[in-house]
Amino acid sequence: MWKPPINFITLHYAYILSFGILALIILYPYGNLSAIDSYFFGVSASTESGLNTVDVKALETYQQIFIYITPIVTNLGFINIIVVVVRLRWFSKRFKDLVTRKPEALRESQKQATARYAETRDMEGGLTGETVMPKQEMNRESDGKKAELVSDDSNVAPHISFAPEPQRGEAPKKGVYIPGPRERDGQPIASDSDDDDEDTIKRAPAIGTAGRAMSRSRSETRSFGRATSMDRAVSSIFVLGRTPSRSSDTRSKMSEPVSLASLSYEELGGVEYSALRVLLKVVAGYFFGLHILGVVFLLPWIWSANPKYREYLASQGQDNTWWAFYSSQTMISNLGFTLTPDSMISFRDASWPMVAMSFIALAGNTCYPCFLRLLIWTMYKLAPATSSLKLSLRFLLDHPRRCYTLLFSSTATWTLAAILFALNFVDTLLIITLDLDNPEVNALPVGPRIAAALYQAVSARHTGTASFNLANVNPAIQFSLMVMMYISVYPIAMAIRYSSDYEEGSLGLYSGDRDIDEHKGSKTYLFTHMRNQLSFDLWYVFLGVFCICAAESKRIMNPDDPAFSVFSVFFEVVSAYGNVGLSLGYPTNLTSLCGHFTIFSKLVICAMMIRGRHRGLPYALDRAITLPSEREKAEKARYKDHEEVSGKSETKVD
Repeated sequence: MWKPPINFITLHYAYILSFGILALIILYPYGNLSAIDSYFFGVSASTESGLNTVDVKALETYQQIFIYITPIVTNLGFINIIVVVVRLRWFSKRFKDLVTRKPEALRESQKQATARYAETRDMEGGLTGETVMPKQEMNRESDGKKAELVSDDSNVAPHISFAPEPQRGEAPKKGVYIPGPRERDGQPIASDSDDDDEDTIKRAPAIGTAGRAMSRSRSETRSFGRATSMDRAVSSIFVLGRTPSRSSDTRSKMSEPVSLASLSYEELGGVEYSALRVLLKVVAGYFFGLHILGVVFLLPWIWSANPKYREYLASQGQDNTWWAFYSSQTMISNLGFTLTPDSMISFRDASWPMVAMSFIALAGNTCYPCFLRLLIWTMYKLAPATSSLKLSLRFLLDHPRRCYTLLFSSTATWTLAAILFALNFVDTLLIITLDLDNPEVNALPVGPRIAAALYQAVSARHTGTASFNLANVNPAIQFSLMVMMYISVYPIAMAIRYSSDYEEGSLGLYSGDRDIDEHKGSKTYLFTHMRNQLSFDLWYVFLGVFCICAAESKRIMNPDDPAFSVFSVFFEVVSAYGNVGLSLGYPTNLTSLCGHFTIFSKLVICAMMIRGRHRGLPYALDRAITLPSEREKAEKARYKDHEEVSGKSETKVD
């Protein structure tokens, strides 16, 4: 019997689908919603689409709370926090196994790691003319009661001297220092102490060779104290440097910075684990802090603004404080549900909420990777030069996709920011210029008009709230908004695609034949992926439009019902597939157009929302999604398949 693969995308589907079922169980029993509408609300909230078949203000408070919490726990930022936690748990378990490993297994691991390191250094350019301690001397004391490294010159056996290392063409570049296996595994790491030693950070001495001087790039190092917790055991085993000792001259080469491409997964674990711990605090603080910031933006304003806004909320039966909390969440989660039936149209003449909510909407979704990298970069600049925090932040900046799906390289982040700025600028300009003579837009003064147009442009890409009645704006604006909804996911999706392949190439984790040029995000590569994705998504959109047009054919063909048209259905399907939530609506009420669909058409819209929620997400073999245990297995399988294909090709040629 066929079983679905257990990977990230499958689990994500199951997670989102479960909230639709949960909504049916929680929302339906009260009796004010039909079963299909209850399920529809659950799907719309979990996919952050924002389409509503019933006015949200008509829901009971507990129902509003449910659709308030659901978008938070299904938000892509929250889900990626869970991924980081899972990976940290895996690392902790792996490290615990390493700590409890038998001494014989540890010594065998030391030998293997030293051999791998020697091969790596030999491939990089040979060994320097230095004294190498025999392996027996290194491990002599490891079998004793005290784990101390004896390095007296009188006890050193005759040594072997190698030819000097050939000169390299360029000086070593600054980068993250990662210790070699001999340094981490080969050197016994213990000291006699009766108290809880504190980890200290010291600057390693410069490394000199004949004819040239070679300094380590600000390599902060730690001495191993007796660990009193799992975290200290982990940080001590996978140290981010080494402590100078009497034998530092004979082992100085071992502390030379090593490129990521030359290290195994286990050797990368130490610095990656530290970076993940820092990242978890950063993204959790960013995610929940942004919700608090949104409330800070809106709550004081609604209580001090023109009384007409509070009177309007009172007429709709809404509390001012609850409105501030809910509006903040719906913008940050890019949901689109509002407690007022006209969305944000009644607040469009107030510039502050328009600008503030536009900012938190961008920070919560489309500009999330940009603001996250900016936050990490700022912390890196402010961190003390000798702190381990600075090293972890540097690793996040240099190798973002090894740790987090929505953290990109500098180039990809700047490109994403430029694209988002251009899209919002063009959309805002179109709204202002194409509706110069339209009372729906030009009734506002210039300042509030620009703020409302910016808000509408930002909402068109994901939020789904409206500052204008879209049924009354220029048809060209309606079409441009539909296009923006369709391409809403592509900037981030292309950035994920770009940074994922760049990171894989830089690490050298696998190499394979590709049909297109992947060289560091070339235009051919990006445009090919974009073209494939655009054409792939069109099939789902066309299928959804066809099914709804067939089910709603009588109303579409009725000349007395102009709100039902092929274009309005097309607009609704694209909004659902793009998880945006904009709708041309229906004249008799202020719900989405889908509120007047049949049960079959509503189910089609639900299918569009669920499928659209998963477009642009990374597949199972994405660097920041696949657990390290799965990573090596997948790469071995890929390499085996590649070898089999190569062998068949050679056989045919012969």
